[in-house]
Amino acid sequence: MKWIAFAKKELMLELLMAEQNLNSDEEKYWNQIKISPEIWTCNDVFTENFWVVAKFNNWVIWYNDIEEGFNLSQYKIDGEIIEYGASQQELNLAIRELQKK
Repeated sequence: MKWIAFAKKELMLELLMAEQNLNSDEEKYWNQIKISPEIWTCNDVFTENFWVVAKFNNWVIWYNDIEEGFNLSQYKIDGEIIEYGASQQELNLAIRELQKK
């Protein structure tokens, strides 16, 4: 059975709650990289769709609703996540990781 990305309204609630935990530096960076959520495909381990919530250079932050956490992965083409991630990290940790790239 193919996993279906959860509803955008659920994602928006998840983001709203996660944004409450950002410090001022993380929030400033987040406001520069966040995008209107888009569904992208990942064909790394299996083919699934996930919500991408931020882009910077060739990196995206996306929400893995299977693992219930934010992930950081590279991309070459808009709409395609290169590497699957099973991280269950909070948004602020994904932001900090991206800031180091």
